[in-house]
Amino acid sequence: MLDDAAKSAPGSAAPQHRVGALPTRRRRWVRALASGTWITGVVWLYFRYFVTVTDRFGFEGPHPQQHWWLVAHAAASFGAVWMYGVLWPGHVLRCWRSHLRRWSGGTLFGVTLWLILTGFALYYLGSDRLREWTSILHWAVGLAAIGAWLVHRRANRPGAATAAHAEH
Repeated sequence: MLDDAAKSAPGSAAPQHRVGALPTRRRRWVRALASGTWITGVVWLYFRYFVTVTDRFGFEGPHPQQHWWLVAHAAASFGAVWMYGVLWPGHVLRCWRSHLRRWSGGTLFGVTLWLILTGFALYYLGSDRLREWTSILHWAVGLAAIGAWLVHRRANRPGAATAAHAEH
């Protein structure tokens, strides 16, 4: 499906663009911020659950890098949320209105919204018990988020057009 501005008479030299297609630079930023967010989250999980240090008195505690990986994850997440706002009008809404990849895009939207809300809750919740459960729910969905993104990306490939139209 083509943008109205990109539709042209046969034989014209006007460029042909798909609805909601991201420019190369923006697509690279999306991938960099999403990858950075996911990777820093995974590395934080590793340090949180599998790496401890023992001090000279024999007490175990969190590895000092655990904190810095969480800081890096938060910074990447701020960038990812900003990029999500950039994507909203030109990619998300345009594709939704055009009935393109609604199933995969809707799933990715739900995952992203969940991660934003639980990330916000983790920052502001005061109860340790609530933070513990919210953390588990956040990272469990966060780990699976790459799957939702890969499905959405695969639905975008040539040859997947018939499957994409069957989604709505």
